[in-house]
Amino acid sequence: MMGRVQEPFSGAARQRSGVWLADVAPLLSSATLTFLGILFEIAIAKQLGIAPRMRTMLVFVSGISILPLGAMTLQNWLERRAPKAGRLLEAANIWCSVAALVGLALVALACWLGKGGIEFWRKSALHVAEVSAVGYIALIAWLRPTCRTEKFLDRADAVIARWSSRSTQTSALVFAFAAALIALFKIEPDNRYFNPLFSFFVPTVPGGYPDRSSLLFATFTSALFVAIGACLLVFERHLAANHPARLPSAQRATLAIAIVASVFISFDFSFAADPFHYMTVVGPALHLLHGGGTLMVDTFSQYGPGPVVVTYLAFQLGPPSFAIANIAIQLCNLIFYGLFLIALWQSTRSRMTAVWFGLAFIAFWLAGWGNGQGNVNSAPSVLGARYLPIMLMAVALGGQRGARHSAITFLAGFLSSLWSIEAFIGSAALYAGSLALINLRDLTYARLARDLVVAALPMIAGLAALSVGTLVAAGSWPAFDIYLGFLSSYNPLAQFWSVPFDATFWGWLPILAAVAIAVAGCWLLTIDRRRVSRQATGDAWLQHVLPAAILTAVTGAYFAGRSVDFTVIIALLPFALLFVPAALWLAGLTLDGDRVATSLTAIAAAAVFWASIFSCLYVFRTDGAYSLLVQECRDMGRCTPSALGHGMTEATRQELALSPGTNIWALTDYDRTIVTEARTLIERYSGADAQITVLLGGSSGGQQMLSDIALMYARKWHTWPRSFTFSDELVPALVERILAAPVRPATGDLVLLRRDPTSLGTIERGILSRLRADGRLCYLEPGGTEVSGYRFWRHGEPSPVEACADRPDDGPHLAVPEHGELTALAELIERTRGARGPLSNGPLDAPALERGGIHVPESMRRKQYVFSFWGSVSMAKAADQFVIDLNNVPSSTCNWLLVEASHLAGVARVANSGALLDEQSTPIPASRAAELCAKNTGMVRIIVKGGG
Repeated sequence: MMGRVQEPFSGAARQRSGVWLADVAPLLSSATLTFLGILFEIAIAKQLGIAPRMRTMLVFVSGISILPLGAMTLQNWLERRAPKAGRLLEAANIWCSVAALVGLALVALACWLGKGGIEFWRKSALHVAEVSAVGYIALIAWLRPTCRTEKFLDRADAVIARWSSRSTQTSALVFAFAAALIALFKIEPDNRYFNPLFSFFVPTVPGGYPDRSSLLFATFTSALFVAIGACLLVFERHLAANHPARLPSAQRATLAIAIVASVFISFDFSFAADPFHYMTVVGPALHLLHGGGTLMVDTFSQYGPGPVVVTYLAFQLGPPSFAIANIAIQLCNLIFYGLFLIALWQSTRSRMTAVWFGLAFIAFWLAGWGNGQGNVNSAPSVLGARYLPIMLMAVALGGQRGARHSAITFLAGFLSSLWSIEAFIGSAALYAGSLALINLRDLTYARLARDLVVAALPMIAGLAALSVGTLVAAGSWPAFDIYLGFLSSYNPLAQFWSVPFDATFWGWLPILAAVAIAVAGCWLLTIDRRRVSRQATGDAWLQHVLPAAILTAVTGAYFAGRSVDFTVIIALLPFALLFVPAALWLAGLTLDGDRVATSLTAIAAAAVFWASIFSCLYVFRTDGAYSLLVQECRDMGRCTPSALGHGMTEATRQELALSPGTNIWALTDYDRTIVTEARTLIERYSGADAQITVLLGGSSGGQQMLSDIALMYARKWHTWPRSFTFSDELVPALVERILAAPVRPATGDLVLLRRDPTSLGTIERGILSRLRADGRLCYLEPGGTEVSGYRFWRHGEPSPVEACADRPDDGPHLAVPEHGELTALAELIERTRGARGPLSNGPLDAPALERGGIHVPESMRRKQYVFSFWGSVSMAKAADQFVIDLNNVPSSTCNWLLVEASHLAGVARVANSGALLDEQSTPIPASRAAELCAKNTGMVRIIVKGGG
């Protein structure tokens, strides 16, 4: 009896599956052909010896544009001309891709089980790519002549109908893709737990984080979260069926609640700031505030004028500091989150459920930055301050409801032209791309020209407003050539900025696949007007899917250029605009009894469940990178608005650059010594002067920013028109303009100079040369250990009223750090000698050391990295020896450190470079140390003989 009841239901379900699988089949075929094309590109690029940077961009650009468009055009043309041949091509594409995915997954598994390491993976995976590409081409070459016979096509069609139904193909492809993603997420042969998908949930040391209770709590919370989402979906469908009049109000209310909730779950009260990255907006804002600069005339940021103006306005409301700048950037991010939820709400019928899971993606975005160890707000350029106008354009296009233009699209276009070149290009791509496909689909070519002109008007108006406003304010047109000069350094092919793909991280595959499918679907709608009437390929695709795909591609371009693993998460929220509506559509089919959709929905639910567990563990942990509302109340006792406000006030008063904590981008102790001494001298000698000549050179990491930071804390700015010294030096024309500025220091002006001037960059060396050409520097007593104060004495003018010693130059001064630094180093060396745990040969970070029983002293640890007083520390094991490289050691400290380190117990040899010839047996005399340090390499190598 049960069988008779289920039979009609099963038949209906199969019929419904056939309908939606027929719609999806061309998209999957196009996506798989795109994947095979990428494998072919990789193989050809390797054979032709194309440079890694160019190879990476070739794969990225073609994978989101040329390949999916060409694949869909071929698939559609063949289906129209010979449907059976089109069906055969579809099956060939999918099964060849399944075979390639399985092959790559098996190579990754073999790499982990074997001993070949990364090189085995690179060679074997390349062979799989070559075999897959060549095998597919051979298969198509064999099928092409045989397909011309109707008899062969009939036999092939019968075989496909029996053994390769679309339900079978779809399930096989999705499961193969999921398995390959798990296996390829990150190739780590030495990872005991295979790769980060699993090792994230295992403590690096016994008793470490995450412990069992934390993991169980996160698992329970995530299961509850996913279950609530499922209940929301059922409830929303019930409202739609039984109370349709109430549904819009409930959905709007849910959106409002979700936007408010996004603020509560994402606002970070720690105000973490990376000085190096934040100075890209803080420096230009201070130049406007204290230096009398004019934006786009002598004040520039590679991120464009928009983020600089936001930071400048924040400094009008609070004292200039990294904390205030952090709040301004967070506000941009919060607006971005709100727009993201609105865009998600627009793109699906299951709106309440969509925004619920949208909050999960925001939490996952927060957790994923820095592989669970970072803070997305510690850099200003990763979300809102960079992509806000583009997201606004996506929301504007999603709310059109049949119209081509609106006030919001005009606002987004106008704002993007004022914001940055990146925002301008991204918004133009969204706007023009949507208009182009709509008009091409409707065959309204004349209207396309008109629409593009209308779309260009607000952007042209924005550029005109910027130009005229600058001319009125400064009497000069904007120096667009100087601003665009940053592109020579910041582009996906630049040696300075881009990082070649190392072929070990493949967690970006879902993002590339989503964009390829979306682009193919929109193109199918454009070239095949038979599908226009279908809801799945109606205007909603061009209003929601296309902008989301372009936005995902724009944000994903950052990872394509940088190839730093965790930066791919910048594209996560735009990717969610593609993933969540598709997953909810499948979930709706599942509730209707579709078995194929059920299996696919289970995979999507498992992915969300994993991401939710990860988010719970790494966002809300006690010692994490964030101090969200949960941590503020649970850990700090700040559970009331007044307590939170008091905590914010205290945080904004702290000198964040002088409190490194565990931030790996913070200033080192040595850098903070320099900044503190400079600030003290400025406060003692500058008086009411608003502009000071400060020449402090590079930080321990080599960034020319210490002068800018010292002046920020002193509430003053440079005498010369500098914005952020590091980025200013990236544009030769800007360097020439700064050094040629009509600055004429007066006798008695204060000048701060680092005692060791070897680290001065191009701009500061040029300024020092001008000072010495125009006058002399009169030394002020007393000075600091690292920074000296001078009065400028112009040639031919009387000496300043304030008496000072005639000392034009001050040689390097030996700065000996606190004795505790050497003690910590001695402790680390002693612990390496007594290591008893498993340590493989090769580089070692802090977690690897601790797995081997070597506890890194707290003063030397920043998250998973080891730091000294002067900068980063690189460690490696070679047989029974440990090699410890202290980086960024100043020349004034090299002699002392070499001698002292050579006397530490367990130290066998020391050197000041990585060359074997420079290694000296210990102990060494001061005279020999002086000879070695004359090279000024910035490094001290300590070789420890293992023992116990």
